Amino acid sequence: MAATSTGGLPTVPLHAPLSAKYKDTFAYPTIKDRCPVILCKVIDHLHRERNNIGRELGAEAMEGLYKVVEELSKLRYEMQTNKPILALVDGVGNAAIWNKFLEQQQTNENMNSPSWFSSAWLWVECYMYRRITQAVNLTGVPQLKGLDYFRQQKEEGYQGSLPSMRQLSAWLLPQLAKLSPDTQLADTDWGQTWATLVQVCLWGNKCDLSISAGSKAVASGDPVTGLEHLKQNILTDHTSVAWQCLVTRGKGATVDIVMDNSGFELFTDLCLADFLVSCGAASKVRMRVKDQPWFVSDTTMHDITWTLNQLARGVDNTDTLALLADRWSEYMQSGIWTVQADSFWTFPHSFNMMADTDPDLYIELGQADLVIFKGDLNYRKLVGDLNWETTVTLSTALQGFLPTSILSLRTAKADVMVGLDPGQAEMVTKQDPDWMVTGQWGVIQFASSS
Repeated sequence: MAATSTGGLPTVPLHAPLSAKYKDTFAYPTIKDRCPVILCKVIDHLHRERNNIGRELGAEAMEGLYKVVEELSKLRYEMQTNKPILALVDGVGNAAIWNKFLEQQQTNENMNSPSWFSSAWLWVECYMYRRITQAVNLTGVPQLKGLDYFRQQKEEGYQGSLPSMRQLSAWLLPQLAKLSPDTQLADTDWGQTWATLVQVCLWGNKCDLSISAGSKAVASGDPVTGLEHLKQNILTDHTSVAWQCLVTRGKGATVDIVMDNSGFELFTDLCLADFLVSCGAASKVRMRVKDQPWFVSDTTMHDITWTLNQLARGVDNTDTLALLADRWSEYMQSGIWTVQADSFWTFPHSFNMMADTDPDLYIELGQADLVIFKGDLNYRKLVGDLNWETTVTLSTALQGFLPTSILSLRTAKADVMVGLDPGQAEMVTKQDPDWMVTGQWGVIQFASSS
C-alpha cells in the first residue's frame, strides 16, 4: 500500500502516527518480523562470540553475556505477544527521559498501557534498541559498558564496500585538487561537484542494516558513474537551492551533518564534508552521531575512529583511501571537523519536540548555517512519522522544527513521504507499488529558515 497526494495511506487516519495496528502498513511487518529477527541475530552473535569476548574482556564479561541473552529473549517474547511497554529500569543515561515520555504516552492513549502493536511505530522501534542497551547495562559488568553488539555486521559492511570506496576516492581526490578556498563560490562550477557528492551521499543511504534485518548491506559498482541511471528515482531534488544557500552565506559557513549509517554511507558523508572544507564553503563541519548502538548500522563515535584507522592502513603509500584518511585525520586534529554524540538522537521524541526536550541542542543547531539530515529515521523524526498527504511541504511537516536551514537526504524505507508534486505519488505507485519502503527511491529536500 502506498500513500496518495491528498489522503496519505488510505487505511490510516490522515495525520495520525504510523503504527503496527495498521496491518497493511510497513510498521506491522517491522514489529512482527523484522525487529524479532534483529533481536535473534544479536542473541546468536553473543552466543557465538562469548568466548572471544571473554578472552578480550575477561571471565566476568563472558558471564555477563548470559544475562544479556536472557534479557533479550524476554524482550523478544514481550514484543511477539504484544505485552505492555515497560519502563526502563537501568537508571543509566536517558532512562529518566524515556520513562517520562512513556508516562505521557499512557495519558495520550487514555490510560491504556502503550504496547508494541498499538502505539506509534516511530518510538516503539527506537524503544527496542534502548532495551538492548539496557540488557547490557543491567549486567553491571564495567567491561561490557559500550559493547557494540552490531560491530561485526558493521565491519562486514565496510569491508564489502571497499571496492566502491576506492572508486569514489579515485574520483574525489582530483576534484579536491582543483579547489581553492580563495575563489568565490558563485564564480565557479563547484555546484556540479556539490550535486554529484550530494547524490552519492543520498544513494549511500541504501546501505542500511536495519532495513535488511541485519543482513549484509554493502555498496557495489562505481558510485559516481551509476548516478545517471539513478537520477530518475530522485522524487524531489533541491540540490541547487541548498547550494545557493551556502553561496549566499559566503565562505566560512558552519555545516552540521546528522549522520545515519556507518560503512559506505559514512565514507560518502566524509567525502562531502571534505569538499565543503576544501572549497571554502565551510570552515567547520560538525558531525553528529548516536551515543549508543542504534538501528544496527547507525554511526557512533567509535565507528568514525575505527573507519579512519582502517582507511589509513591502505595497500601502499599512494593508496587513495590512505591519502583521504590523512586529510581527514588532520581536519579532526585541527578542529575543522568535530564529532559529537548528542543524546537527543536516541530519545523517543520527534524533532518538533527538540526545542522543549533538549533546548541546548536546538540552539546549537541554530548556530549552523545548514544542517544536513541523513537517512530514513531522521526523516521520519523530522516529519513526525505521521500519515501526511504526499503533497504537504517539508516546511509544514516539520511542525515548527526549523532551527536553521535544513537539507534532508533520504532513501525511502518507511511509508511516510512529503514534498511531492500533485499526482507524483500515484504515478510512482503505478511504476513500483512498493516504492515507499524499498530504499530504491530517494528525496533531496530543503527547507529554508529565512
